[in-house]
Amino acid sequence: MPPDNLLKYVLARLPTPDQRERLEAIAKGAGVPYHTLLKIAKGETEDPRVSTIESLIQYFREHEAA
Repeated sequence: MPPDNLLKYVLARLPTPDQRERLEAIAKGAGVPYHTLLKIAKGETEDPRVSTIESLIQYFREHEAA
């Protein structure tokens, strides 16, 4: 998957920024700082680190399979 599609994959699965509890759970489960995840969800971080996106993709894939 091209890098821009990876970010789109993550953004499509993130809850809205006002859903703090869900974002906190995702951040904890993926090992990503909450404020980093919040910035991604708000669109404030247009080019997040590859390691951050990889962690989120792994989290979503694990939870979609369950």
